[in-house]
Amino acid sequence: MIQTEQKRIALPTGVTLNVHFAGSGADVLLLHGITGCGLYWSVQIANLVAAGYRVIAPDGRGHGTSDRAVAYATATIAEDAAALITELGLHKPTIIGHSMGGAQSLYLASKHPELVGRLILEDPAVWPQGGDDAYVAGVRDPWKQGLQAWVGLSQEALIAFKQNEAPHWSAEALDSWATAKRQNDPEVLAWLDEIKTPVWQWLNKVTVPITVLYCEPERGGVVSAAFAQELVGYMPHLNAVCIPGVGHEMHHDNPEAFISAVWDAMS
Repeated sequence: MIQTEQKRIALPTGVTLNVHFAGSGADVLLLHGITGCGLYWSVQIANLVAAGYRVIAPDGRGHGTSDRAVAYATATIAEDAAALITELGLHKPTIIGHSMGGAQSLYLASKHPELVGRLILEDPAVWPQGGDDAYVAGVRDPWKQGLQAWVGLSQEALIAFKQNEAPHWSAEALDSWATAKRQNDPEVLAWLDEIKTPVWQWLNKVTVPITVLYCEPERGGVVSAAFAQELVGYMPHLNAVCIPGVGHEMHHDNPEAFISAVWDAMS
């Protein structure tokens, strides 16, 4: 696993984040998904550093070793990202966001387009239509029970659990997944209340270049082909690319195809 420099950055939003840094060059900010952490991107960090980029990968609030919090809404974590960009003096970084981090990135660009160079969104967790309380509880509650159980398991037990589900993942991906799960505050799953809010309620048209990477719904994808095309029709500089044969965690399912799509989006 790539070695990163870690710093704790106090933000005016009221939380202190643990942030991983590696490399030098143009800035790339990586925003992980729910129950992830900064080093959940370890393979991609290595790829980006080798290509001459400086990578900034925070543990979001409630994740990794960052501060726990009481608020986890998309608008709240987007302000964390905006504050981090400002505190670090980043100039229009490329932002790569996965799932919840994809929603965070899109909200950030929608509200603060002046802070963003381009977005690359890995199956962003945004919805064209909202869900009711019962639906949210059906998603959140079993996952919360699982996360509470995972916190008490050893690293080895968690790796074995995930390897059974994803035998094609690399050892590094499995290790980073297990590390992230053991460090999470189960209350981060309050973020799933965002399912109630359709993306169209807060999404503003911006001229920031955006690439949405999506996969087949039968493999666990959030963004369908139809929804991707709705986003293409709405946002003036948005491109949607389907990566075949992967699921929601495409950067672990097929890291080569994922980083190839990233290079295409950055070219």
